[in-house]
Amino acid sequence: MDATRRGTLLLIGGGLLGGSVLGGGLLGALLGPARAETAGGTLFLNAYATAAASPDYGVAALDGVGGVRFTTPTPGRAHGIVVHPTRAEAVAFARRPGRWFMPMSLVDGRPGPVIRAPEDRRFTGHGAFSTDGRLLYVAEDDVPRETGSIGVYDAMDGYRRVGAMPTHGLGPHELLMIADGTVLAVGNGGVITHPDTGRAKLNLDEMDSSITYVEVASGKLLDQVRLPEEHANLGIRHIAALADGGIAFGAQDERPVGMLQPLTGTHRPGGGAVRLFETPDDELSRFEGYIGSVAADKGKVAASSPKGGIIGLWDDATGAWLGSAALPDGCGIAPDGDGFLASSGLGNLRTVGAAPDLPGDGLRLADFRWDNHMTRFAT
Repeated sequence: MDATRRGTLLLIGGGLLGGSVLGGGLLGALLGPARAETAGGTLFLNAYATAAASPDYGVAALDGVGGVRFTTPTPGRAHGIVVHPTRAEAVAFARRPGRWFMPMSLVDGRPGPVIRAPEDRRFTGHGAFSTDGRLLYVAEDDVPRETGSIGVYDAMDGYRRVGAMPTHGLGPHELLMIADGTVLAVGNGGVITHPDTGRAKLNLDEMDSSITYVEVASGKLLDQVRLPEEHANLGIRHIAALADGGIAFGAQDERPVGMLQPLTGTHRPGGGAVRLFETPDDELSRFEGYIGSVAADKGKVAASSPKGGIIGLWDDATGAWLGSAALPDGCGIAPDGDGFLASSGLGNLRTVGAAPDLPGDGLRLADFRWDNHMTRFAT
């Protein structure tokens, strides 16, 4: 990279650290003119840590035409972000085991009140709004009962907690609203943790991962599916909605057994067993038994492995392998045009299509370390 461009990127990093609202066409220019011409009216939200020895944490909004719209400071390291369906607002969730979530304006990044978890609950990094935006459903651990829970919050009344329902599984992580807003799909990683031991996994010999489908109106379990017994050491944590009402999922190997195992697949509610995706062995080994994020759009599923520095693509209907792109420490992915935009813990952003090993390093914002999840929405 030439000195002028490097200096420009460092100046952008400095502006973000100051919390400024920025615009311009740098990102679009570096990621390519076709993207800059077609991605107007789109924002990509990603949690970040600054590259300091004692980092600051926040959420950045990247403008699809090339600038940084705003940054919002957060009380600690954020993880998943969900966008309100009817107003210009998003909510960021603390990394598990989390004690907070926080709404923010999508107009100027202004932070809202920090909402704290009840003493006997810990948030697990993700949430979902009802289709009318009145309620927010938050994935959480019910600590004393060692089971999964969904906290219910009134988004029209300052995110006041108004109830809870079970996930019918252990270690819930990502949840999505599906079936026209009547069902929550939950990726239950199957692992128990406790606040006294942080992120330590306490039941690996008896882990029980599943995807559950919970009726929103009643909290009743509608369907539950697990991986085949030979893959019971895999924890399903991340999911993405498909156009046909199903979900795509990604898993991580919690008890390595010394053999390659499929880490991605799809499931349709009421559709029986999961479909596991096909991945060539030489590519599968690059994932190092870990999927950090999943996204789906236009017949393709993308899944990332920050451990392996790889993003894979599959056909969502057939499960066929489409190819991969390298991105060291890459994890955040979101639909973007005909492909996906990806972010990395090293500060990089790059586009990912369907061709294998796509060239180009994309853009690096030197002062930023992007966290695991990226959320896209139209302004």
